[in-house]
Amino acid sequence: MEKMSEDVVLRAISHCFKCKLCAIADFHGSDEKWLALCPSGSYYGFNSFYSPGRFEVFREILSGEIDCGTEMLVKVAFGCQLCGACYERCKEVSKVELDNAELFEELRSVLAERGWLLDAHVRIREDVERTGNAYGASEKLEYPSSGDEVIYFVGCTARHREREISEAMVRVLNASGARFTVLGDEWCCGSPLLRTGQRDVASRLIAHNVEEIRGIGAEKMVFTCPGCLKTFKESYSDLGVELLHASEYINSLVSEGRLQPGKLKIALPYHDPCHLGRHLGIYDAPRETLELIGVEVVELSRNRGNAWCCGSGGGVKSGFPEFATWTADERVGEIRETGSDIVVSACPFCKRNLEDSGVKVFDLAELVSQTL
Repeated sequence: MEKMSEDVVLRAISHCFKCKLCAIADFHGSDEKWLALCPSGSYYGFNSFYSPGRFEVFREILSGEIDCGTEMLVKVAFGCQLCGACYERCKEVSKVELDNAELFEELRSVLAERGWLLDAHVRIREDVERTGNAYGASEKLEYPSSGDEVIYFVGCTARHREREISEAMVRVLNASGARFTVLGDEWCCGSPLLRTGQRDVASRLIAHNVEEIRGIGAEKMVFTCPGCLKTFKESYSDLGVELLHASEYINSLVSEGRLQPGKLKIALPYHDPCHLGRHLGIYDAPRETLELIGVEVVELSRNRGNAWCCGSGGGVKSGFPEFATWTADERVGEIRETGSDIVVSACPFCKRNLEDSGVKVFDLAELVSQTL
């Protein structure tokens, strides 16, 4: 969340070789195919929408060569899901530790300070300030509480849009006998605002949630939303609480004998969420969860670090809905190549956007709850 100095940004940008290998998936696998990896560049087609070009735009803003927030400039800056695929490939090919998504968030912060924002993202900020959630929902949804062993941080999307995920996770927690609670006044974690450069409001949300959490004294926090988990790990101060994705926590419950799920005995493709995989490095835990409930994972052509984004992250679904839909359609085509119209994921945003493109998406928590 801390602002980068211009020197740090410019030094990081100078490390880019302009090789553009960040735009393609690793083709050294079994298929040996050149597969696109950057949704933004693939959709818009211009170099400024690929990582090297966007870096140059950032450099020109800092140097004063660009001094007005045109519609195209805003599209270049915000027409990107921040999926992290370019960074994943860059560090693999060049060995340079260049966190592209972090730098692009910094670019957006610079634009936000100058008032160069999308109206859709301003509305999200206004909704958050008014209601405490990114959807402007006024209803107060109640969740059961059985103790203070673990906090389940629900998140805006699983609470107000994909509630079947949070309901499934609550059933899993109840079945395990875990003493859990949900924050009485949970606010948005801040991720939608941080990803769109609006850090000032995000800091207030973080301060509120920290106060709520410290009053409980839990040992662990579990998340069904990887975006929330990423935000807590990177932008919240040390709370003295272990932060876990639902898959990690479910796996521990099974290994401890506290949860005894049945077996589904089916084969399904699994979609790696960007925040869970590339950003947090959690690839195996969700696959282990599926194995525990008798699901054989069918790997998509682009998977793990090479996974194609679902399309909804980084403020794209609200700011550029047609681009978000195109990106999801590309992934849905890959899913259907496996012969399935069903896919498993582990992120409320992925569930929402992929289902909008015509496939049935089950969150891990939903499948686990079905076996109990």
